[in-house]
Amino acid sequence: MRWVLPKIIAALTAGVVGIGAILFQQYMLKKNFKEYGFVNAKFQKIHADLIYLQHTILESSYFLYFNNDVIYKKSDEIQKELDSLATLVSEKRSAFPLTLAYLQKMEKLFNDIQKKIDTFLTLNASLKNSSIYLPIVFKKAYSIFDVSKKSDRDAILLLSNINADMFLTKNALDESFIEQLSRYKKSLGKIESKLPVGRKRVLLATALRHLEIFVRYFPLFHRTLEDILDTSIIKASEKSYESYNKESARQMKAIDTIGNVFLLAYLVLVGIVIYFILQLQRENILLKRLRNKLENSLTTDPLTDLPNRIAFKNDKNRYRHPTLVLVNIDRFKHINDFYGTDMGDMVLKNCAKRLETLLPEIKNARLYRLGGDDFGILFESGDIDMADMSNLLENIVKRCTEKPFELNDMTIDISVTIGASTQEDRLFETADMALKFAKNSSRHLFAIYEESMDQKETIEKNIKAISRLKNALANDRVFPYFQPIVDLGSMKTVKYEALARMEDENGAILPPYQFLEAAKQAKLSGSITTAILERTLEMVHRSGASFSVNISSSDIANIHDKEQIYELLEKNSDIAGNITFEILESEEIEDYEVVSEFLKEVRRYGCKIAIDDFGSGYSNFEKLLQLEIDYLKIDGSLIKNIDHDAHAKLVAKTVAAFAKEAKIETVAEFIHSKSVLEEVASIGMNFGQGYHLGKPMPAIHYFKNDMGISNTKDRR
Repeated sequence: MRWVLPKIIAALTAGVVGIGAILFQQYMLKKNFKEYGFVNAKFQKIHADLIYLQHTILESSYFLYFNNDVIYKKSDEIQKELDSLATLVSEKRSAFPLTLAYLQKMEKLFNDIQKKIDTFLTLNASLKNSSIYLPIVFKKAYSIFDVSKKSDRDAILLLSNINADMFLTKNALDESFIEQLSRYKKSLGKIESKLPVGRKRVLLATALRHLEIFVRYFPLFHRTLEDILDTSIIKASEKSYESYNKESARQMKAIDTIGNVFLLAYLVLVGIVIYFILQLQRENILLKRLRNKLENSLTTDPLTDLPNRIAFKNDKNRYRHPTLVLVNIDRFKHINDFYGTDMGDMVLKNCAKRLETLLPEIKNARLYRLGGDDFGILFESGDIDMADMSNLLENIVKRCTEKPFELNDMTIDISVTIGASTQEDRLFETADMALKFAKNSSRHLFAIYEESMDQKETIEKNIKAISRLKNALANDRVFPYFQPIVDLGSMKTVKYEALARMEDENGAILPPYQFLEAAKQAKLSGSITTAILERTLEMVHRSGASFSVNISSSDIANIHDKEQIYELLEKNSDIAGNITFEILESEEIEDYEVVSEFLKEVRRYGCKIAIDDFGSGYSNFEKLLQLEIDYLKIDGSLIKNIDHDAHAKLVAKTVAAFAKEAKIETVAEFIHSKSVLEEVASIGMNFGQGYHLGKPMPAIHYFKNDMGISNTKDRR
């Protein structure tokens, strides 16, 4: 008995030291492995995004109508990823000196590419505009020129050759045609100079101006595109990735060495613990047998004899880096409904047997039935190369579906969908998210969890935003602010744009970007439109002024929202002519027939039509002209730098000329300074809008109290 206490102390000491050694090694390996996986994923994403960006820019040069926002968004994503990656590596610069050097080189190369992207997009817009406009001129020439006259035929033939060579130059990215186009320009100039003043000369002068733009800017456009598509940054990305892998391997090896030292010390002390364990072993055998029998009944699925969900919860904590693969039988309810539950049980048993045949191929893997038609395979992620994960999942799909089940003289085919995850803290939850992602995809039979699939935070925010918006609509807390639109000739305010605002429960006034996206998702944008229109019509009655109201193509497509708008216009038919509807051009119009029908209806009340944010990405000139619009509101991205960006000025000037030719009045948005105002006026814009001319303000700011505007009601 006198040796009992020293033995207990020795055993406890060995246990504490051993556990401490294991925990330390686990902590260091887990930390570095997680960090390696995170950084590794960032390297791969940047590399893929760079290739995607170059591909998208090349598409932009080919396709006539292209959303350039995709390019800017992807460029911003790459910049953020590079900044994040550089910060992570900089924190351990002593361990990753070579990786940091390559990253700094990548950042410099990408900064150069971003500058060239701005130049490319500006030039691309100008060249596309000329490429669009010259065929229009060529088509119009047939109605103006007399083909029976040789001189007129020569002019038409020359325009045809110009169109053909411009098409080849732009789509083949071939500068060899520029010299020929230059000769055509001289020939066209000679023909134009000999013509008397009139429609023919104006037409050729317009064509000559667009040809001059094309000849002047295409070489610079071509060189800029080649610079952007240069592979230097891709190679730098690959070098950074290789360097990081090598330096990470050295770091992991050092940690492993330290862990082995601790492990050796632990093994020495474990011998002491084993001695005491052997002494107690006999006494514990009966107790263990009884406990195992009880645990088995609680943790085994009675149908398939597989471990159940309780067993899974217990087992996953035994893995250092667990991976879970969820296998779901598609439309299993249909099998039960059609063949009966007995046949459904047989399908589950046979599916379990097929999955069990895979286990020897995966080290330390265990199969579970997690409930219903869900099976789970749990294994140590360190025992499989994560690069081979996709191959494993493909093999599981193949094994389950390669041949039908022959059951009771019946043939039953099944299909499965798989979700996998390595997220230790939320293993089942994230694997289920990946499974749902694959279920919702028409192209994927399986998915491996990524952070982008985690919608928990987004869903919570959306629910709060929608609830707040519904409350605001119900309590008349969605209302307009007004911003003046000024005639650039007389510099007098001719109308106001009604811009949506929302007051939250605390009295704070929220700008539209904080609630409009939630409104679209919840199908509430039409309610906002009608609320703003109703308040704006009240202001027309009070002030006699004219106003613009924004409306989206989705509002127009919604029958209920559309009927409410018609009802408001009918109710206020005496002043409805003071309203201009602004359709957002940045929202692609899917059904022009529905929009055209709506515009025809509101014109019966005298309303006018404007296209808002023109030039922001989806312009279809021909269809826009068919809508017979009254105004083009030029997007701020084309206006804000017009006082110091020659390319932006050229594009804006071209749009103004196009609008004038089509007899459409223009409104320049985002006039934020005197110099921008002067430039906009000089290129022939009709109206202007922006902070320099007037900020969005409550009604009381622009309209007098004697019009019946209450300080209490319209405190906003």
